[in-house]
Amino acid sequence: MGKTDKIIVSDIGASNVRFAVAELGENGSANIDYIEKYPRSNFPSFHDALSCYENDVKQKADVTDLPISLAIAGSRLNSESWQFSQNQWIFQRDERVVSTISDLEGFALGALTDQTHVTIRETAPNTKDEIKDTIIAVGTGLGLSYVQNNRAEKTHGGHMRAFGVTTEQNTIIRIIQRLSDREHMVVYEDVASGLGLVKLYQAVCIYNGHPVLFVTPEDIVEKSDPKILDQTLRLFHEFLGLFAHMALVYGHGYRSLYLGGGVIDVLNKRGLFDQQTFIHFLNQDAQKIVAQNIENCPIYLISDSNIALYGAARAVFAKGVI
Repeated sequence: MGKTDKIIVSDIGASNVRFAVAELGENGSANIDYIEKYPRSNFPSFHDALSCYENDVKQKADVTDLPISLAIAGSRLNSESWQFSQNQWIFQRDERVVSTISDLEGFALGALTDQTHVTIRETAPNTKDEIKDTIIAVGTGLGLSYVQNNRAEKTHGGHMRAFGVTTEQNTIIRIIQRLSDREHMVVYEDVASGLGLVKLYQAVCIYNGHPVLFVTPEDIVEKSDPKILDQTLRLFHEFLGLFAHMALVYGHGYRSLYLGGGVIDVLNKRGLFDQQTFIHFLNQDAQKIVAQNIENCPIYLISDSNIALYGAARAVFAKGVI
């Protein structure tokens, strides 16, 4: 395959798959066009989704005739209904595939390239070489990554033990533990994600003696009792702040903090992102040098739901893969 300045990029999430055409810009950046999103459940395989995308955009751009390379941002290639077998597309053997990274790595790399950030707290970032950027993705689950020198580090995300600093928080955690159908500990993904929002709502209902009426984040936000919703969202932002506090300290990630993902998108668009509560529980009463590092860390909300597509492109263009 000859050298090209265009590629197809794809972001495979838990529910949807996104495609776009990325063109090489200045300094390894990417210009993204022809973005399409499809429910994964509509297709038996990734190849079928890709074929649909190529057909949908052929009136605008005949991508099938271009010497295109494919960069995939997605760790869920072999989960749920997309089980790959010999008669399906074998990624490792297909010459079009030049880069395969996780969806979180794509999200993290994209966070540092996209310009559609909403500034929550603007300060002069710490530019010391050992300081990292911290990226938190609040979607169906809770993702965490650090970026340093154009490289995204993998973590186990929100799978660390959740703890509270108030009696109410610890009571809610105990309720969630008792509602759980598993034996292991309550983690931050259980209280600061899309799934966590549902668990928080259930626990808050029980805490207040109310019936549990809804089982999806959308219904909870749109239909639940206002007092129950207020408490649920307050606790959500408190736990998210505590998680972000630990993420910054553990990873020495004080350069900048980026928050994004589907849940953040919904809360931000509805005016429900509680900056004050989040920052209060982010800061904490830490040792002076730690407190200064946290308080001086710029905070941004990522307002582009296609952010991982930029990361998938960056993984190729910035590293000169093609």
